[in-house]
Amino acid sequence: MAITKQAYLFNGVYRTIANRLRDRHNIKLDEHVAAMLKIGPRPGVGVTFKPVDSDRLKNLLQMPAFAHDNRNDLCERLAAAATQGEGYRETGAPSLHCQIAAQSCNIHLDSYGFVAIAPDGQKYYNPDLVQHIVDELGWGTVVGWLDNKQPTLGRFMNRFHPILPNSRNRYNLALGGQFILKEGQGWSLGIERTYSSSGEKKIMANLEILHW
Repeated sequence: MAITKQAYLFNGVYRTIANRLRDRHNIKLDEHVAAMLKIGPRPGVGVTFKPVDSDRLKNLLQMPAFAHDNRNDLCERLAAAATQGEGYRETGAPSLHCQIAAQSCNIHLDSYGFVAIAPDGQKYYNPDLVQHIVDELGWGTVVGWLDNKQPTLGRFMNRFHPILPNSRNRYNLALGGQFILKEGQGWSLGIERTYSSSGEKKIMANLEILHW
C-alpha cells in the first residue's frame, strides 16, 4: 500500500533527501513521486517510490554534480552491482545515490561517497569505495535484513560500523569498529577501537560533522 502524501512529506528521512535535492540541485522530489512505496528507517536506506516519469528524472540528473554508472566499464559495473535501474551518484561525500527505473526508484544518502571528478572532467572512484562496500553494502545488508525482521535490533545494530582506511581517518592503516553513542542531523558521536598494522591498539571518542 502506498504511503499518503500527507504522511511522507513530513517524514524526517524523506525531508533529508528532498531538501538536499532541492537546495543543492534544484530538483523538487515531490513533483516526481507518483506513489511513495517505502520509506527507510534512515537516510542511508532512503525512499522508494513509483516515478511520474522516470525518463524526465534521469534527464534532470544528467548534470556535472551526478555521475552515471557506466556498466560497460568493469569497475563501474561492479560498483553498480546492487543498483536497480540506472544509477546516478552525487560527487563528494556524503552523496545521494539515485537508482532510477520505470516502475520503482530509490534515492538514498551514502555516508561514504566515492565518486570524484578530476580537473580534466573525468570521473574516478577514490579509495572510499572499499569502506562503502564493506560498511554500507555488506554490513548494511545485514542491518537491512534485521530492519525487516526485528526493527529494534536493526536500529541497535546500525550503531555498529566497521572501520577501514578511509578519507575520514586519512587512510590510516588500521582496522576496527565504531559504536555510535548519539547522532543527529549531520553529526554523530561514537567510540572507536582500531588495530594498526604495527600492532598498536587504540580506543577513542570520535565526533563527526557531516554536511547533510
